Amino acid sequence: MNAALVTVILGLGLAVTVVRRRSAAIALVAAQSLVLSGGAFTLAAGRSSQFLVASIVLATKAVVLPALLAALGRRTPEPRLVAAARGPLVRLAIAGAVALMVSAAMPRLGLSSAHTEHVSVALVLVGIAIVATRRPALHQLIGLIVAENGLSLLAVSVPGGLSWVIELGALLDLVLVVTVAAAFVQRIHTELGTGDTELLRGLRG
Repeated sequence: MNAALVTVILGLGLAVTVVRRRSAAIALVAAQSLVLSGGAFTLAAGRSSQFLVASIVLATKAVVLPALLAALGRRTPEPRLVAAARGPLVRLAIAGAVALMVSAAMPRLGLSSAHTEHVSVALVLVGIAIVATRRPALHQLIGLIVAENGLSLLAVSVPGGLSWVIELGALLDLVLVVTVAAAFVQRIHTELGTGDTELLRGLRG
C-alpha cells in the first residue's frame, strides 16, 4: 500500500486520541476506515477476486460501524463534555511514545514494507491507549475499532492478502463486540445519565 496512505491512516488514529467530542472521534475513525478500504482497493488489481471481496467487506465496515456509533451517540447524549484524566497533548504523547518504542523494537513480520509493519503495530497500540486513557465508554469503543484497523492494515498488506472469509469473520466478530458493548454503554447512560466510566468506580463495595 502507498506509504502516504499508510501514514494518513496512522495520523487519523493519533488524532482520535486528541479530540474530545464523540462526533469528531467517530468522524475520524470513519475517515480512517475509508482510507484503509481505499488502500485495499488499490491493491486489488493484482490480486485474486477473493481479495476484492475482502476490500468490499472493509468498505462496508467503514460505513456500518461508524453508523452504529453515531446512532449510539444520538441515543446517549452527554449533558456536558466528559473531562479527560489527562490533557490531549499528554494523551498524544503517551500513545505516540508507546507506539514508537514497540514498533522500533519489533522484529520484521515479512511484509515488503517495514513502514506498513510499524504503522500496523502502532495502530493496535494507539487503539489500546485510547481505551486505557479515555473515560467516555463510546471513546473506548472507538479505540477498539482503531486497534482493529491496525490488524486490518496488516492483513491487507500480506502478500496476496487474507481470504475474504477471514475478513468477513473479523467484521462479524467486531460488529458483535460493538453491538454488545453499545448495549452496555446505553445501560450505563440510563443508570448514570452519562457514559463516563469513571463514575462506575463509585459503585464498588
